[in-house]
Amino acid sequence: MGDIRFTEGILNFTQAARHLRIPRQTFHRWARGHPHGGPLLHLADSRSDALPVTLIALAEAYVLEALRTAGVRPQRIRPALKALQKEFGREYVLVAPELATDGVDVLWDFNKSRAGHGLIVGGTNQHVIREIVADHMQYVAFDRDGYPEQLQLTAWLPSKVVVDMRRAFGQPIFAGTGTRVADVAGMIKAGESTETVADEFGISVSDVRASARILLGVAA
Repeated sequence: MGDIRFTEGILNFTQAARHLRIPRQTFHRWARGHPHGGPLLHLADSRSDALPVTLIALAEAYVLEALRTAGVRPQRIRPALKALQKEFGREYVLVAPELATDGVDVLWDFNKSRAGHGLIVGGTNQHVIREIVADHMQYVAFDRDGYPEQLQLTAWLPSKVVVDMRRAFGQPIFAGTGTRVADVAGMIKAGESTETVADEFGISVSDVRASARILLGVAA
């Protein structure tokens, strides 16, 4: 597939983990797999690329985190993905629009099978899974082909930060101004004051502080 959403890397593992507020080791395990299971994410074609995380892979990790929050165990989801692929007739099932509806039903039923035993944390409610996943999916904008074209990074809320391959070559930006969040963090790291950075880029002080907190791990 020649679509840059699937082929062009935009972030490395550490950057992607920070933007999604997922532990780096967890993201790495999802991306590379482990001795007992293959990768869960679709990375850029070149595995040696310094930026292996595509828009699609970032969206897949975002949805996996939503499923984990809802009570689905990602470490047990690999065989369930095959069931979803069969149900949806497509490979990239973690970013399928119907995941929040029909997909939850498939996961729920698979959990009751011998192959899927332990997929969902005991005591989890099917309705709760559906609501959590649906809430997360509202931040994914889908193109007419049914695949994501833009992802809003909820870890940045209330700041609106989006990833869109049509803007800034897919680098996370503040939606209102198009300012790359990495540029904001860079000025903070260089020692500029929060107010100076906000004035330089025409963004709010709270946006600057979010950049420092998420990308640098400091309070600005």
